[in-house]
Amino acid sequence: MIEEFEFRRVANVFRQCLKTARGTWGNRESLVVRIRRPDGSIGYGEIAPTPGFRGESLSEAEAFLEQFDAQKQIPANLPLCSSAISCANSAVWSTSWVSTGRSLNPARLLSSLHDYGSISGKVVKAKIGLSEPSEEILALKQLLLASPSVSCLRLDANGSLSLKQAQFWVSELSGLEQVEYLEQPLPASEKETLLSLADSSPVPIALDESVADLAEAESFLERGWPGYFILKPTLCGDWQGLERFVQKVPERCVISTVFESSFGFEAILRIADVSETVPGLGVLDFVRDENWLHKEPVLTPGLVSNDRLEELWQTL
Repeated sequence: MIEEFEFRRVANVFRQCLKTARGTWGNRESLVVRIRRPDGSIGYGEIAPTPGFRGESLSEAEAFLEQFDAQKQIPANLPLCSSAISCANSAVWSTSWVSTGRSLNPARLLSSLHDYGSISGKVVKAKIGLSEPSEEILALKQLLLASPSVSCLRLDANGSLSLKQAQFWVSELSGLEQVEYLEQPLPASEKETLLSLADSSPVPIALDESVADLAEAESFLERGWPGYFILKPTLCGDWQGLERFVQKVPERCVISTVFESSFGFEAILRIADVSETVPGLGVLDFVRDENWLHKEPVLTPGLVSNDRLEELWQTL
């Protein structure tokens, strides 16, 4: 039950632009939802439209929130609003929520395959699909040679490869022990081909855009998907359902960010506490938000408390 409902717009310009196969991304605008329950407890959720993923626009979300009625069902065409309000109502904000106490060393997101001069983490992620596969594979091998501390590399194609290109990548990556997985090599629309590729690939395949909708993630799991699930709770549409999904296969669920503000980031960090994988939350190199509360290289769920977030809210 919701006793009080508010929302505010927040914005952040990245320190450096992020280049993906879908284009260049340089700033983030989102809407933060805050609710108060009858017992006085407060929860937050974030609406953060993301290029290449499903979901309503910021203006569509804002129009809905301006007329929000807690007694009415959220329309199916507003999954980001649904996720944000589901998050604000979830147990991650409960006074009974308790962190496992473990510290998380997130995978660091590189600006490019050539960004290895200052690599300090053992787990890193790089975008591919920006140039010819042969050029990128050469850059990848140079990165691994120049960065012996990297024990785990994640490669994200954002659905940009053809089947032939994906097979070429798989062939070239086979035998490279540092490669943890190849993420979303094919478009989300090619579900059957993704399943076939994952079944035959010696390199683990991860789904990202294909499982932005929690129902799709459930469908892949039911059909025996052998690889990883890259889950972005902010985009899922059913926050509490996603928590239950992670608890089913925690060893194959990687919690990932879409550059939320500290409100949304803390929420997904608390879900990452349930997963058994290294979370995809190492984005400090891109964050320039003066209100950013989280510190790397180690992240601790719950260290940024509900009270600290409330203090930040009052300054917006």
